[in-house]
Amino acid sequence: MKTEYVLTFKNTNFAIKAERFLLADKIKIGVMPLPSQISAGCGICLRISQDEIDRSLEVLKKNNINEIGLFLRSSENEKYFYEELNAYDRQK
Repeated sequence: MKTEYVLTFKNTNFAIKAERFLLADKIKIGVMPLPSQISAGCGICLRISQDEIDRSLEVLKKNNINEIGLFLRSSENEKYFYEELNAYDRQK
């Protein structure tokens, strides 16, 4: 089972800003349409690996991108499952 994280944003402007900050910090991300299983946020989201999520959240917090949704994305048998998490509970 592969595990990744998906970040959602209240509007496209925040998603684009977040993408810019994360790429500037050399964090690998994937931009994707918001999955139909998630009903929060704008129409796009960012996919981030398990190895990069803590650093990603730190970068976003440092740059005042605070209103985000965090979802755990798991895949099994070619199906994706999403579980909503509290973004800043993950930070140490």
